[in-house]
Amino acid sequence: MKLLKLTLLIILFASCERKISDLEFEKNVMTEILPSLIDSTCIDRRIMLNFPPKYGESIYDKEGHYIGVDSTKATQEEKENLLKWEKKNLEIEKDTSKIIVAFKSKIEFEKEDVESYFESHFKGAKIYKTKPEENPEYILDFQKIKLESKFKLKDISEFPKTDKIWDTKYNFNFSGVVYFSKIQFDKDKKFGILNGGFWCGNKCGQGFRIYIRKDKNKWQIDKVEGTWIS
Repeated sequence: MKLLKLTLLIILFASCERKISDLEFEKNVMTEILPSLIDSTCIDRRIMLNFPPKYGESIYDKEGHYIGVDSTKATQEEKENLLKWEKKNLEIEKDTSKIIVAFKSKIEFEKEDVESYFESHFKGAKIYKTKPEENPEYILDFQKIKLESKFKLKDISEFPKTDKIWDTKYNFNFSGVVYFSKIQFDKDKKFGILNGGFWCGNKCGQGFRIYIRKDKNKWQIDKVEGTWIS
């Protein structure tokens, strides 16, 4: 009986060690890959909202279907507006001030079943399935992660809730909200898949399916696919 109890305790301890190991492993991968995730999904909202002006006359076929634009028929006013638009874009691109992005630091499970996408992209690899209680959600300590780009993350809890986040006036260049799901790996932890999204307004945003792989002991993004757009 004592031997049985000891055996059960060893099994239980080993199981707990594995759970902790799986969670810490994912945290380490997310920490390593986060700068690349931000660069691949976030945008400068000012450029997106700086819409190009009308330039030229629209061309339609005999059935009234739109074909394109004849830019040779642009008016002088349209030419001037285009120059202003290009100048504005250039000013934004040259602006060295940080672009602030609200980050959802709680990394949660994605409801979408991504197994078929994973196995289609990484031929021969299969997702290693774990139960939520075996690999729980967690808070990513992103403040210690250095970003190489001009994006800077602030926890979403520091911003107004719901739609007020877009109506509030900030004393910094606020660009949007970004989030990522937990990573699902293969058994050997050489490949991974996660979902993410970037919101730039109430009806402005885009979703992503992100494939990552380990190459020469470093994790890197293998491919980013668009999943939805608003």
